[in-house]
Amino acid sequence: MKDFLSRYKNQNELFAYLSISIAVLLYGTTLTATKICMQYYSTPQLMAFRMIISAFLFLPFIFTVYKNIKIERRDLKLIFLMMLCEPCLYFIFETTALKYTTSGQAGVVSSLEPVILVLGARIILKEKFMKIVYAGLFISIIGSILLSISSDVSESAPNPLLGNFLELIAIILTDTCVITTKYLMDRYPPFFLAGISVIGGAVFFIVLNIFVHGSFNVVVNTSLFLVIYLGILTVVAYALYNFAICTLSASKFSPFLFLLPVAAVFFGWFFLGETFNLKQFFACLLVFSGIYISQINNKKKLIKFYKKIPIFRNLIFRVKK
Repeated sequence: MKDFLSRYKNQNELFAYLSISIAVLLYGTTLTATKICMQYYSTPQLMAFRMIISAFLFLPFIFTVYKNIKIERRDLKLIFLMMLCEPCLYFIFETTALKYTTSGQAGVVSSLEPVILVLGARIILKEKFMKIVYAGLFISIIGSILLSISSDVSESAPNPLLGNFLELIAIILTDTCVITTKYLMDRYPPFFLAGISVIGGAVFFIVLNIFVHGSFNVVVNTSLFLVIYLGILTVVAYALYNFAICTLSASKFSPFLFLLPVAAVFFGWFFLGETFNLKQFFACLLVFSGIYISQINNKKKLIKFYKKIPIFRNLIFRVKK
């Protein structure tokens, strides 16, 4: 087991960065797809179908590659907490939030995820961060706020305040799951933990669906292909996401979560006709700048980056003078 985990942790960081970037961008499409599917399915139905598809894709690995892995009794509570936070409660709050707000605004609220995650990793996992990480996070937060306030009012958001609050709760739940997962990765492969979460989520939403509707029936309509897409994407995103969590520290992968509001706003505009204006474009550039700055671990590189931006170049010249 230790040899297996060491191979994960010694992987090239570049692939880990690529993994978290792809995972977040793909996840940005799920907000839009979920918003469409909610016109045809209730929350328990949608999540049950999505988790069942994901579970079927994970099961072959659980019974072959990971068949010899035994879960220690001391980890049962943490694994239960991981599954309860995400996908169980997380998807309930997120899906409900999308009934009241746009996918773009929900994505903007999710920009708080890396902030909460960094604080949690600092307090619980005792990870130490360079000051430049906090500077990058701050810049990305400003960019995310600008994304939010520059969004136009939409009829698809009947109660954005409630929807955004529910999305905030969902973000706290997913960060709790990430911290718990990162702790468990010292003893279990990341893809195995993702599979356990999805299978547990499938059981949870099947039971919830039966409790709410009195039965469990497969509903076939025009959005079924999107449900299948969500199920497949859950497996891919979880695999990439957990690999990045295992390979990188919280300070390195958390800033990339700011890509989610950018992706959510873009895909909401492209597929649902939600707004994407010039102000939002510049806000996205600010988010990308914050992510880049947070990854700089050399002062010379930071000064070189600042000199490329006119406002910072003039400021540095005045200081030297």
